[in-house]
Amino acid sequence: MDDARHARGPAGAPARRDAAVAGALVVVLTLSIQTGSALAVRVIASVGVVEALWLRTAFAALILLCLRPRALRLPPKGHRLPLAALAVTLFLMNLSFYGAITRVPVGIVVAIEFVGPLGVAIIGTRRRLDWLWIVLAGAGVVVLAGPSGAATGVGLLLALSAGICWGAYLLLAKRVVTGMDPLVVTALMTAGASVLATPLLAIDGVRLAGHWEAVLLGLVIAVVSSAFPYWLEMVAIRRVRAATYGVLLSIEPAVAALAALIVLGQRITPLEAAAMAAVMAAAAGASWTTGGSAETDVGLPAP
Repeated sequence: MDDARHARGPAGAPARRDAAVAGALVVVLTLSIQTGSALAVRVIASVGVVEALWLRTAFAALILLCLRPRALRLPPKGHRLPLAALAVTLFLMNLSFYGAITRVPVGIVVAIEFVGPLGVAIIGTRRRLDWLWIVLAGAGVVVLAGPSGAATGVGLLLALSAGICWGAYLLLAKRVVTGMDPLVVTALMTAGASVLATPLLAIDGVRLAGHWEAVLLGLVIAVVSSAFPYWLEMVAIRRVRAATYGVLLSIEPAVAALAALIVLGQRITPLEAAAMAAVMAAAAGASWTTGGSAETDVGLPAP
């Protein structure tokens, strides 16, 4: 018996250590990225959605490439297409997200976004309990999008679009980061997203001149919303099970709402808070019951 316990000890200790590290990473990256999301609303109000997105991705790519210049090398053949798809998905996710937070409070947008990762978490499962999470999340979204909710029309569609992209992003990220350095993946996908945003910047008309406060704030957002948390995500996705990561990350809508309240003064009603709690419970429950299976062991990275 003692021998058996001793044999399990070395394997159990790294697993517990990974869970503890993942917990710390999730708390830090969630606080970081949602503070950046709240600050982004100010930049968008000053220079526009496209400009705010370009500032975020371009500055983040520059920072990451300075940290890892060798990231500019061509990735291995098997990773090129998934990495390109990851960059496109990141661009579309953030574009949809920024469009949504101009119309809907940040915390509510993040809650609705969880529909995407939630769908990924329960793909391939046949447990009846999973239907509870679907119903619970669906009910929360319906309340947020109902007549008395804040998410309607274009804002709702953009939030749902961001959620779908979020689901695709985490699947692609898990595949790419499994065989590549997390910092290299983060640098390349962010650089790709900034390249995709550049033509839109030209079409929309550059409105950055004279808005130096917005440009400086864009640099801050690039650090706290992209360069720093995306790297943490890649590290966590590489080493942790979805069951642990997903449950911890389900706090994100609440953190987003708190950051928006502090930075922007955005308030939510008690009914909206209850609906957000339902989505958070569904995300945590789905992550826990799927248990990080091979099909769903992808974590729940933030936008």
